[in-house]
This record gives sequence, structure tokens and C-alpha cells, in this order.
Amino acid sequence: MAIEEWLADRDGRDTLSLGGKKVVNVLVRAPQFASYASAREVAERAEVNVSTVVRTAQQLGFAGWQELREELRAIYLGAVGTRNGSTTEPTEATQLFRQDSANIAALATDANLAAIRATAVAIKRSRRTLVVTSGVGAAPAQVLGTLGAVYGLDIQVSSGHPTTQAIQVNSLGETDCLVVINVWRLTRTLRGLTRMGRERGATVCVLTDLRSSRLADDAAHLIVSPIEGIDGSVSVTAMVAAVQAVLGELRDPDSDRAAGVVQKVWNELDLMDNQD
Repeated sequence: MAIEEWLADRDGRDTLSLGGKKVVNVLVRAPQFASYASAREVAERAEVNVSTVVRTAQQLGFAGWQELREELRAIYLGAVGTRNGSTTEPTEATQLFRQDSANIAALATDANLAAIRATAVAIKRSRRTLVVTSGVGAAPAQVLGTLGAVYGLDIQVSSGHPTTQAIQVNSLGETDCLVVINVWRLTRTLRGLTRMGRERGATVCVLTDLRSSRLADDAAHLIVSPIEGIDGSVSVTAMVAAVQAVLGELRDPDSDRAAGVVQKVWNELDLMDNQD
């Protein structure tokens, strides 16, 4: 049985509040996450308070969140087991595609769309932009840095040693923008660099997976992206999509002209192995 069908059959499903519907959306879009998450973690993902998660469980006929989670987990594991028994499709790849699709869909909240637009404005207005990250955050960071540079913007990516990152962030000022990308666990280094950027006067834009992240304390603009993969893994596909959305907001006639100049330079240097 699909998670959405199971929830649709529960008494009280049609009378849920807006907050309750947000909770249900998390269960449907991220069943693996919800099957093992605490009420607080589900509340964070749904952008509601913990009591809303508990009330939603009760309205659906459960004593509380733990009882709902146990039944959700059983249905989720049963569905995974059924899919894994199929010999007609690459189940791991299919599951990952479905999860990534759900993650990307979950990005399109009003708060995220506003933050994406504001981040693009901050980058465009800044003298220069520094993108700091660590680990797999380098993937979305490199997309932003490379394509932003093609658009004619002064964007540098810093994902190396913390001492070098500290030097770069320390040089920022009020006319600069600091973009911080954090995936999963937050390091002390990234927390300190974010605070330093704000203290130096830079406009701080944060892309992370938790709205309650400590990075939010220093962020002028906060984009929250799901990172759930399959079997407990992390996927940065939605984070890359968020970066692509920022780049989309940066597109204008000036960026198109800059991209044309870059193409001309590449052609002059004969960098591309063109095939007729």
C-alpha cells in the first residue's frame, strides 16, 4: 500500500488543519525520514511546532506520534521490500529518482522562493561573492561558482582548508556577499565563518537542510533544502536545484552578454573539441 493511499483512508484526514496537512506532506514525500524521525524532526521539516505533529497523529486516529511512526515504518518497509523483489526495474536507481523528485518538489515553498530571489539580488548587487562550504556541499557550490562566473559575476568558491577559508572570509566587507552551503552535520568551522562574515558586514545567504540550523542566526536569507536519499544516505540533488534556481534569477541581458563573451574566449583559445 502506498503511504498516500494509507493516509487518505484514515479518519480525520479530510479535516486536518493547514499545519496538519504540512505534516502529512512530509510523511508522503519523505517516508524513510519520517519512519525513523522524532516529532521534533518532523516538525522542523514541516515548518510547524511539535504539538502540531502530535495533534495530527491523534486526529488520524493514533495515540501520538510514536504510534503513527510505527505503522508508517511497517508500511514503508513493506513497500520497499515489494519493490526490491521486482526484477523488471533497477530499484535502487528508481527509488533514488523518486526521492530526489520529492525533495525538489518540497523546495518550492513561499519562504524558499522568496529567499532564492533575495539571494540572487544580494549576489547581483555585491562587489564580489564568496561561497564557503565543506564536504559534499562542494557540488552545489561549484555549480554556483562556475556558472555565476560565466554570467560575468565575481564569485569565488572556498571549500579547502579552514585557515584559507578564514583568510578569505575575513577580507569581506559591506559591499560583499557570503554564501554558506551546509549539508547534514554542521562543523564548528562553518559556524564560525558564517558569524565572521556577518560581523564583517557582508550579506550572508545560507543554503542548508534545517530551518533551525544555527547558521540561521547569522543569515540575512535562508534557503532550506531536503537532503534525504535512500537507505540513510544523503542526496544533494535538491541543493543543486536550489542553486540552479538562484542562477535562474540571476539571468538577465547582462549575464547573457557575459556568457557570450566567455564562449568567444573559449573559441579563440580553441578549448573545445567540437565534433561536426
